[in-house]
This record gives sequence, C-alpha cells and structure tokens, in this order.
Amino acid sequence: MGNILQIDAELKNLIVRNEVDDCPLKIGDSILKIENKKINTFEDFNYILSTLDKSKDILVLIRRENSIFCLKCDRDDLEKINFNNLISGFATLTYINPDTNEFGAVAHSINIGNSKKIPIKRGCISCTNNLSIKKSRKGSVGCINATKNNAIGEFNNNTTFGIKGEINNINLSNYKKYKVASINEVKLGKAQIILQNKNNVCKKYDIEIINIEHQKKADSKGIKIKITDPLLLKETGGIVQGMSGTPIIQDNKIVGAVSHALENNPSIGYGVYIKWMLEYNK
Repeated sequence: MGNILQIDAELKNLIVRNEVDDCPLKIGDSILKIENKKINTFEDFNYILSTLDKSKDILVLIRRENSIFCLKCDRDDLEKINFNNLISGFATLTYINPDTNEFGAVAHSINIGNSKKIPIKRGCISCTNNLSIKKSRKGSVGCINATKNNAIGEFNNNTTFGIKGEINNINLSNYKKYKVASINEVKLGKAQIILQNKNNVCKKYDIEIINIEHQKKADSKGIKIKITDPLLLKETGGIVQGMSGTPIIQDNKIVGAVSHALENNPSIGYGVYIKWMLEYNK
C-alpha cells in the first residue's frame, strides 16, 4: 500500500458530540486552539478554559470538515458541551486484506502522554495529498505533513504492532497484490519500501536489509534496514515521522513494515515482521 494516512484517533480529544443551544460549535467540529493556545488534550482544554474571563467572548479555532476557521464562543456554553478527544497524526498504510477489507497501519501502537502513556481506543483514517516533508538530519528525525482527503476506514484495535480496522471507501483494483513472506524467507540484501510521494503516487524506493533477527517471540525490531535510494534520501534525509507502517517488499513479497528510525543516523531504522502485524490483536 504505502499511502500516507491522517489518523484521527478518539480518546479524550476535543470533538464536539452534543450541540448546545445557540452555541456556534456543531457536532463533529474539532477544536484546535482556544485564544491562540494549542489544544492537544482534554487537560489542555480544561486548564486554558479555567484561566479565561467568563464575561468575555472566547476565540476558538476549529476544523469543520475541510475548513479551518475561528469562532466566538461563550465560556458557559463550552463547559456544557460533551467532547471526545481526537488525536491526529500521520502514518502509513501497510496492507489491506482484499478478502476481508481489514487493514493494518503504523507498525507500532499509538499512545498519548509522556510519563504515563495512554493507548488510544478507536478512530478513523483518511487519504492525504499535498505532502510536505521536513527532512531528517543527524540528531533530529523529520516529519511528513499533508492535507486530509476522504475518509477511507475506521479502526477499533490499537495493537503492539499497529492499528487494525476495516476499509470502507477505497478501490482495491488500483493496488498490486503481494504474497506474505514468512520470517524465514526474509534475507539480507536488497529490498524496497513502498511510499506515497509528493505527486500522490505510491512508489518503490530501494533499501538494504542489513540485519535480521529470526524471532520466535514478537518484537518490533526484527529487521534492520538502510535507506539507499538517492531520491528518497534527497527528499527525506532517511526515515521521518509519518513513515511508520511503510511496507517492506523483498522478492515480490511483503516482509514487514518500517517501525523505528535511528535519531543519530536517520538513514537507518527498524522494521517489524509482517507476521506480527497480521497475527497480533493486542
């Protein structure tokens, strides 16, 4: 697959669920900022709201469908609205099972928080376009940004090796089918990753598998890879945030997915075996 996705993951984030009479916010609005202060968690929302003057209108930056704009809201109304958290980010679609429409993406679990990481529960995925890339450099892993397009599926399983769900709005006839490799079939040497480029086309890029662990116990660092494709290195500097889940292909089979980058050398990273992505549901 290799499509860059926007992942909207529900936990506590600020998606309006219930309307309040006369409030300009609508069901499905996503709150991005309050008084120009970023909202990343429900705790952010509560803290910022508690510091504001009740007698003044509050400027709220929201996303509504494909538009972003500012609204004036009343604090009392905001406090009465029932919210659910939306944590948004970018990652890569690894596979879709054409027989079941089940998909897998990201290649690692999605959590929020620092000292105590909290796994997200469920959410949806969308196609993207208009990619922009902040390149990785030694000591600094870059990232992919993009514009959200049409929603193509929902997930309700956040496993150790990525999110799983069902695709409901994508034409699978546009994609090539690959056989699934066993762990024993993976070997050192040339391979490719499939990744969406700036022209919104999924393209193969050359890599080298430089180390393999013949794992009997599931782990996210079974395959060590090195990006060798000059074009990809020029555009990304190596592995960047958003490439997690990028499928790894060898001998015309899918063998795994990119899971981690090395910060001190972003041209090198790790992949998880596709076996673990397919088999693990927790």
